Amino acid sequence: MRLKADNALSYRGRIISVVFIAVIYLLIRGIAIIHFGRALYPFLIPALIPLLIAWYFGKHYDKYVYLSTRDTLTGLYNRRYVLDKFPRVMTYVNKRKLNIAILLLDVNNFKEINDNYGHGYGDQVLEHLSKILCKSFGQNDIIARWGGDEFFIFSTFSDEKLVIKKINQFKNEIKREDWPHKSNISVTIGKAIYPSDADNLKDLMAKADSNMYELKMNDRQINAIKREESMIH
Repeated sequence: MRLKADNALSYRGRIISVVFIAVIYLLIRGIAIIHFGRALYPFLIPALIPLLIAWYFGKHYDKYVYLSTRDTLTGLYNRRYVLDKFPRVMTYVNKRKLNIAILLLDVNNFKEINDNYGHGYGDQVLEHLSKILCKSFGQNDIIARWGGDEFFIFSTFSDEKLVIKKINQFKNEIKREDWPHKSNISVTIGKAIYPSDADNLKDLMAKADSNMYELKMNDRQINAIKREESMIH
């Protein structure tokens, strides 16, 4: 099983449609030879028209499947894809004695970003963060927009240090960005590990969400202390 995410439009629908029409054509051709001693059409040119039609409809099917698993704003996978993919990933890691890191990412103070700079800028932030995510994490990591300003990543690993390295790389990339309006963009990332924290996606998400909330509360307390100290001095 390949865990690599398919970022391009699949050819599955087109291939199945063309092969189906080709088989039907060859079947009819074979029956004609048996009953009439020759093919009704000695050349394959008449078969090109239904093959082209099959390719056309197969392409539309491939496009539908692609869009049904994607977030329209960022181009990342959507929740539907994650829910469908995760059971297969569990089977994959169980066979290979691997682990899965479930990462739930939330943009800090995103409501304030929208209120201060507009929803258009908020969308730009989400789009750019999605590009940084794809740059920081590997091709075998599944990255999705979970909803609103939340992103979801699951990454298979044998050494958790590799996951921590990817998270730190992502956060450092955000800090290095020259964001418009001099806005201070930051994120909080909650984490849960399969199978040590839970053995199903629902409980893993709850664990990651709880971890993210705790980190947010800690950051707010630290920032509050810093503000108090600055006022004193």
